Amino acid sequence: MAHVFPKKNKDGKITSYTIRVFKGKDDNGKNLKPYTTSFKPESNWSDSKIERELQKFVVLFENECKKGCVVDNKQTFAKYANYVINLKESAEHRKHKTIERYKELLERINLAIGHIKLADIRPQHLNAFYEILAKDGANLVTGKG
Repeated sequence: MAHVFPKKNKDGKITSYTIRVFKGKDDNGKNLKPYTTSFKPESNWSDSKIERELQKFVVLFENECKKGCVVDNKQTFAKYANYVINLKESAEHRKHKTIERYKELLERINLAIGHIKLADIRPQHLNAFYEILAKDGANLVTGKG
């Protein structure tokens, strides 16, 4: 469930809203940092229009969070890739050998770009990785050859 917090200026007028969606708990039972966004209404909107648009925005944001579509700017490629593989692993139509192969390939990919935050990945990173893969012996990194 989303929680909405109004932000006010020094005159007490609401200027924007902060929306937080609970993300869950970690392995130790500690709350994870919630998904957070903000909503800034247009200055010429009426109170009722602000309320309607805010509610629409909150519902859309909450649905994106539930689907995993919200980008976590601090999340690395490796963490995201593991999340995707876990999703695929839980799908009933995926074969065990396919998932195992994904994990094998991910080891090599993570060596090149796994440490980079998703928001920071640029075409240059991918091009450099492609050049590494194009070199003779690139398959030897994972023991396949």
